[in-house]
Amino acid sequence: MNSPATTTATVVDQDEAVPDPLTTTDRQALAFLTRTNSGLRACLCTLARHGVDLREREPDRAQALLATLAPWPLYKAGQFLFDLMEWEDFMVDGDPPPLVSPDHILAQVGLPLRWLATSATATTPGLVRALPVQNTAAALDLPIRWFVATARAALEGAADDLTRLLPRPFPAPPSEAALPEDPEDLPPLEAGFYLYQDVVLGALVILGPLLAAHAPPPERPGAE
Repeated sequence: MNSPATTTATVVDQDEAVPDPLTTTDRQALAFLTRTNSGLRACLCTLARHGVDLREREPDRAQALLATLAPWPLYKAGQFLFDLMEWEDFMVDGDPPPLVSPDHILAQVGLPLRWLATSATATTPGLVRALPVQNTAAALDLPIRWFVATARAALEGAADDLTRLLPRPFPAPPSEAALPEDPEDLPPLEAGFYLYQDVVLGALVILGPLLAAHAPPPERPGAE
């Protein structure tokens, strides 16, 4: 009679530390990227909640804004990138992030917007000298002039269109351009079809006054 086979089990010491393949630099870089992602998610979710608030309080105004933006290539490109980068999943994954103050959002995007607005009144050939990387920019003078001209035309068109539209007397004008007194009164973010539109509407609510401040002067009646 054969004796039972003897099996040898390998015992793994649970206290044995598994080597971490990441270096200190790796962990610090990931911590920075995590913080950046969290900040971006908080800004996007805040804009979307402002957009939901506008869509619920003033549906006619929200619809008119979206109808104006719908034909613009940048709006369509934004929708494409929003879907391609799966930002909806990024925004709704996990607990809602804390709200970001409008002042903080303006501080983040105000500088490039003001630079574009300033370029609208600057002479194009001399703009390169105003850039902080003038030595490099000098070699790229023509592409930069083309970019500035394109950006200037886009900004002027957007500011003109939005300025004409934003003051329009909608059914609920008392709340126009007003933010909730208590940010916590903002409705929750809504995932789905409206999410990109809500982000865009929220951006207009926050950035609208800045765009309007740099709008071209209104045309005089009868001017050609």
